[in-house]
Amino acid sequence: MNKIILAALITTASAISFMAYANEPVKSEPAAVTAPAAEAPAAMTAKEEVKTVAGELKDGTKIETTGDKVEVVGKDGKKTPAPDGEHTLKDGSKITVKGGMLVKK
Repeated sequence: MNKIILAALITTASAISFMAYANEPVKSEPAAVTAPAAEAPAAMTAKEEVKTVAGELKDGTKIETTGDKVEVVGKDGKKTPAPDGEHTLKDGSKITVKGGMLVKK
């Protein structure tokens, strides 16, 4: 008999809980759309500021470095990848370029 009373109480309590929420209006909010982290490009996961630095070689050739990329700036403003090799800057310091990229030592 006690089991029947206990089962009735549980059923009644469940029905009361359900009815308490049954009359409330359904609130729907737009779901936030987010891309999974695995699909996000690495460039977007970490913000890094890349600076462009203008310089001049000992022979007067103008260059620009953006990150590790080194470009020669022509008189018309056109930029081309710097040739491979060691280049001396106007201040006497030297840089090494391979494939248009600065080689770090």
